Amino acid sequence: MDPTDLGPGTATWLGGSATVILGGLLWLRRFLSKDAADRAMDSADIGTLKRLNELLNQERAARKEAEARADQFAKERNDLAAAVGRMEGKIEALTGQVAQLTERVTLQSDEIHRLRTKLGGGA
Repeated sequence: MDPTDLGPGTATWLGGSATVILGGLLWLRRFLSKDAADRAMDSADIGTLKRLNELLNQERAARKEAEARADQFAKERNDLAAAVGRMEGKIEALTGQVAQLTERVTLQSDEIHRLRTKLGGGA
């Protein structure tokens, strides 16, 4: 028996086995490549979601800061409006006092004038 003689159909069997193995390897490569692409897409989606969450958190912080500033401005505006109201009240009171004092000065000036004429007329 010849050691190189593997019998009838050996080449067919070896060719078929090689074809099946090659097909299996190609399928495995495609499967793993598809999984790698899916993993890459998942990783990209996760990265995108992380970035969007970061942006959302930044926007929330900026909004809170803007609201705090708006609240501070509103408080200052309300304080100034109250101060203006108090000043208007004080101005009205002072205007009333000035009117009273003007009337009093006028009366006293008239009294002084009357007394001077009386003194001047009696001397």
